Amino acid sequence: MRRIAPATLAPWTLAALAAVGYAWAALHRYERFGANAYDLGIFDQTVWGYSRFDWIPNTILRVPHELGDHTDFTLMLLAPLYWIWSDPRMLLLAQAVLLAAAALPIYWWAREQLGVGAALLFELAYLTFFGVLAGDIFDFHELALAAPLVSVALYAMLTKRDVTLLVTAALLLLTKEDLALTLVGFAAFVALVQRRWRLGGALAAASVAWFALAYKVLVPAFAGGRAYTHWSYDALGATPGSAARNLVLHPIRSVELFVRPHSKRVALFNLFASWLFLPLVSPLLIVMLPTLAERFLSSIPSYWAQGFHYSLVIAPMLAFAAVDTTARALRFVRGREDAVAIAVGAAVLAACLFFSFVRLKPLAELGRYTSPETVAEIERCLATIPADASVTATSALVPRLSERRSVWVLDDRPLPATRYYALNATTWIYPLTAADLGRIVENRLERGYGVRCQGAVTVVLEQGAVSKRLEPRLRRALALPA
Repeated sequence: MRRIAPATLAPWTLAALAAVGYAWAALHRYERFGANAYDLGIFDQTVWGYSRFDWIPNTILRVPHELGDHTDFTLMLLAPLYWIWSDPRMLLLAQAVLLAAAALPIYWWAREQLGVGAALLFELAYLTFFGVLAGDIFDFHELALAAPLVSVALYAMLTKRDVTLLVTAALLLLTKEDLALTLVGFAAFVALVQRRWRLGGALAAASVAWFALAYKVLVPAFAGGRAYTHWSYDALGATPGSAARNLVLHPIRSVELFVRPHSKRVALFNLFASWLFLPLVSPLLIVMLPTLAERFLSSIPSYWAQGFHYSLVIAPMLAFAAVDTTARALRFVRGREDAVAIAVGAAVLAACLFFSFVRLKPLAELGRYTSPETVAEIERCLATIPADASVTATSALVPRLSERRSVWVLDDRPLPATRYYALNATTWIYPLTAADLGRIVENRLERGYGVRCQGAVTVVLEQGAVSKRLEPRLRRALALPA
């Protein structure tokens, strides 16, 4: 039997261990009702529909189909997983594997440039980077598919594997419309740094054309005629075209918008300091610029935040650029290249660990979820809702109910009448308050609903149920008079 070399086994082992850790964290969050309608419920309803070969409206987003929100066609590739286990946790498992798999091309490139030891350290740095950890425990997002694709595309670009680059570029375009802007960065690097003008020009032209098609045609068509809703760059212009003109005509103002307010500078510091600022002196910074611009020119503060999924695309870029800078620096070292490379890799890993577990601590929230007693209460009440019944629920309850054609998230927008209402006062209910939930419950009790199940902080109402009585402890949780 042929023996597998440790240098071959080690990177796969690290990625596998990371995938297990990512999966545990995401599943723990789900089991304790930390996941929400946005985004796990959205994607679960969509992929569940694909798995049944059913083109269903996304009632959580309130669009005729989820493609009317983002052109994430590659979600269809996940549908066969639901033939094995039709459950939102399957998406969390898939995400864990995808995020961990993105580390392998980083290792392959670093091994070629720096040797095995340093490559393993840079792989570990990516796997423990706060942006990856934060993305893993924020529900599920289509950018989980983008992370390994970006990593493979970078490796293919740097090693001039053009067929692989073009295939991954096509998949990225089909993963989310704004990844077309990310690919403009790839095109600029290919053209300006590698001097492959034709390939770079073709990649840029295809990316811009796809973005225009998605923005003007595809998203509105799938949304039933509604215009694209994710444009958040009004400080630059009302449309992508006007924003691009202002970037060119007013560069100083654009730079000021990029770094103000102060929270943007803090976020940029955290991104680059985690990698000891090495990416800033690599030509691969060119690849990052469109992705950074997309985040930091936006008027939405959550885009600049350290949490959520917003660093998943740039994480492989930072790792590749840090490796590239290290490899360039080694040209000035004589005789101890391997030791220096390992020292730099160890320092980068230490920085990533510091930002992930001391400064930013994205995993700290794992200890702040719903108590086991409340979990049992919620699950007991949700079990009374039939699998095919229409239901409106507070956000954290939606992922447990999203594999059906009619599930709505309870917020401050008008709602259709559904057979069931499921509410919990202690999980995520923004923009509502407990008092808002209390008023909703009272209103429904007056309009033909009754109590199907209740606990200390949870209630399920059913249309036509007889009981109207709420227990005193539930009334207190809903800010209702005793």
